[in-house]
Amino acid sequence: MERIFRKLQKISGSFFVSLPKKWIENFDLSSKSPVAIDVRSDGSLTISPKHEQEDLNLREELTLHSSPYIAREIVKHCLSGQTNIVVISDKEIDNDLRSEIRWLVNGLPNTEIIEDQRQRLVIQNFGYKKIPTKKLIQRLLYLVADMLENILEDQFDDLKYNFSQLKKFYFILVTHIRTYLRTGIYVSEDTDFTPLEAMDYRMFCEKIEDIGKILRNMRINENVREFFIEIIEYFNEVMNAYLKNDLVLAHKAWLKKTKLVEKANSLLSKLDYEDKDKVKDMIRIAEKCKDMAAFI
Repeated sequence: MERIFRKLQKISGSFFVSLPKKWIENFDLSSKSPVAIDVRSDGSLTISPKHEQEDLNLREELTLHSSPYIAREIVKHCLSGQTNIVVISDKEIDNDLRSEIRWLVNGLPNTEIIEDQRQRLVIQNFGYKKIPTKKLIQRLLYLVADMLENILEDQFDDLKYNFSQLKKFYFILVTHIRTYLRTGIYVSEDTDFTPLEAMDYRMFCEKIEDIGKILRNMRINENVREFFIEIIEYFNEVMNAYLKNDLVLAHKAWLKKTKLVEKANSLLSKLDYEDKDKVKDMIRIAEKCKDMAAFI
């Protein structure tokens, strides 16, 4: 990141600062071009060319003409916050294409096909841009905590559902962060994190999703149940450290992983092949938890 210093100028009681010429040229700006200024809680300012924000302006209803690439277009506009999308075709929409659209829409949160005719589809996106990014991270943590309890209680239908929700909310979060890093524009309502924090959020949540992927097919028995409960407690400690933004708790959690691995290695010598695989998966979860603690 290049840092440039300027001196404030005062004209008729107002303060001004000149912008770098290279930056002006890169975004093809000129006199009276609009820019967006974000005021952060740490006292800093960020300036973005406003024409990027204008790309996000939405119409009440968007009409798209059917094509082989229409499914991707639908996803793109839904992720941009478009609330109503109408797909029309001069002839009957191909069944394979219709199935692809249905599958993709089903994977998007708060989005439904509300009209499904031979030559016309209407998709309604109820929107998620109002969900603050930090709230999304909390939601991911709570979903994994629920998945851990689902396994403990043999609630496998709930486990499957919670994993599907985890994928959806992770998808939303990645969209928030990628949009911000690419354009400097906040997609959600919270406008108070830096590019470095955005990258930390992304890596932190990758670990959460990785844990979810391990858990989705996990089954336990009495031989490994006690150790699994310790893994649940470990995850909850990391989650609690994040929610409280407590560096002391995070450091304690980071150190705890070594003891868990030692206990796991002792347990492995007493188990059969199948149960050993279960414990190895639990060790992987502990490793992800330690990585998460490092980002707090």
